[in-house]
Amino acid sequence: MSTDVRHKVRDAAIALFAQKGVKATTVRDIARAAGVSEGALYRHWPSKEELAADLFAAEYTAMSQSLRDAAGHGPAPERLRRVIHHAFHLAEAAPDRTRFLLLSQHESLPLVPQGQETPVDVICGIVADGIAEGSIVPADRDALSHIVIGAIVLNVQSQVYGRQKAPLATLAGPIADAILNGISRTGAGQ
Repeated sequence: MSTDVRHKVRDAAIALFAQKGVKATTVRDIARAAGVSEGALYRHWPSKEELAADLFAAEYTAMSQSLRDAAGHGPAPERLRRVIHHAFHLAEAAPDRTRFLLLSQHESLPLVPQGQETPVDVICGIVADGIAEGSIVPADRDALSHIVIGAIVLNVQSQVYGRQKAPLATLAGPIADAILNGISRTGAGQ
């Protein structure tokens, strides 16, 4: 399967999984939307569940890399601010991908290979750096990371389900300020 065809399959599957869920989507649906035969899909993935797991792992890894790149360098509070802004941008720029990751996480997250960096690892690493550099309050790294992750995930989830009407881009700054006022030693990441 060529790279172009793999991308068509990926895009079709993610859109369908986001719209209908993995269970309600058929291999026939994916093949039809991607413009390939069902046999072509089965030659590369034994089942739609394996396709979904592969897509989840690939998208989750890509998100980790994207967040790490967005974080850049500098003091941890500013890196976290950039991560929050970027996470909200990703959610708005790719709503199907976001919905797919949210809807699939409970089944697919345990299938992510051990040692593969996750978005959680990226945020935990930045928080740990901040504790070590003294810019983040000395507290349990995981608990502080969960504050950041929870604020991101719950706002994105509320947007996906139509409960949050304001564009995430307009919320990123105030949410980052609220989080950083609570966990940074200097407040608001300044």
